[in-house]
Amino acid sequence: MKETMTTPDYLRLVASLDDLDRSIVSLLQADGRLPFSRIAREVGVTEKTARTRVLDLIEQRVMQITAVTDPSVLGYGASALLCMTNRPDRPASEIARELQKIPAIDYVVVSASHYSLFAEVLCRDRAALQATIENDVGKIDGIQTIEAMPYLSLHYQLAHFAAAQNKVGGETGVRPREIDAMDVRIIRSLSEDGRKPFLQVADELGVSEGQVRLRFKNLSDTGTVSVIALINPMSLEYRSMAWVGINVTAGHRVRDVADSLARLANTTYVVICAGRYDILTEFICQSDRELLDVIDRNVRSLQGVARLEVSIYSDLYYKRLSTIRDEAIPKEPLRVGG
Repeated sequence: MKETMTTPDYLRLVASLDDLDRSIVSLLQADGRLPFSRIAREVGVTEKTARTRVLDLIEQRVMQITAVTDPSVLGYGASALLCMTNRPDRPASEIARELQKIPAIDYVVVSASHYSLFAEVLCRDRAALQATIENDVGKIDGIQTIEAMPYLSLHYQLAHFAAAQNKVGGETGVRPREIDAMDVRIIRSLSEDGRKPFLQVADELGVSEGQVRLRFKNLSDTGTVSVIALINPMSLEYRSMAWVGINVTAGHRVRDVADSLARLANTTYVVICAGRYDILTEFICQSDRELLDVIDRNVRSLQGVARLEVSIYSDLYYKRLSTIRDEAIPKEPLRVGG
């Protein structure tokens, strides 16, 4: 069966958003399904203006409203972060623009660190992942070295950046959960359009609107899925971002350290992986000073952290995940993630 994916453009980075757009994005980052009438009341404009602004931001590819979940729900059974260096005669920024054209890559970072480029690759299975690395990434002119960090478990993700910066005790982010086939179908439908009416989802799946509504609430309450506005964080002036590769001290459980990292402010992504590092963590901050404080005060002091390596972003290309087409829906409960 042929694997196909839709290939939307990367979310466009804008120099700055005006105050109204920033307020609207903030509300939709908290709840991507917030009614236009509620948005209008919150920001003090007419419902027509709120609707127009939201649709314009989507049309201009500044944001997308989608279901954020474990990638395995969307058909991605194998993932890895590729850490690359470039030849001196080929700028990393040029290579990044070629990497972003590869359908299996959803996240490209240009960095001024040991590695000059990072790319997250998501594929149906290990064979497809290896083929993508060898046949697509490996053939790009100017890449000097590629080191793959295969994901063992996408432990935690939180694309609501304000919530990540100011975490409270109840903040769980999105984590792997066991779900059944109908839950998978609901999530896949909302991944196409996070604001799709529940009645439309119900018609697509041949069930009642009430069942879709109830199941979505359970998925959302348990942290299995979150429908939010995805936006390049640099468009919101989160200009100090970094991958932090962590090695865990012998005698400490990797999952325990990953849990501790997920609870830290400014953490948006925690992956348990194979390769050079035990854990990869993404931090999003508004300034280098804030990033330094987070790493120096919070990360280095965690029990079980033996060594860490910080790679600061210079540029970021970011797109939402689309469902792999023709992927069979499992009939038995699916344990998403690790």
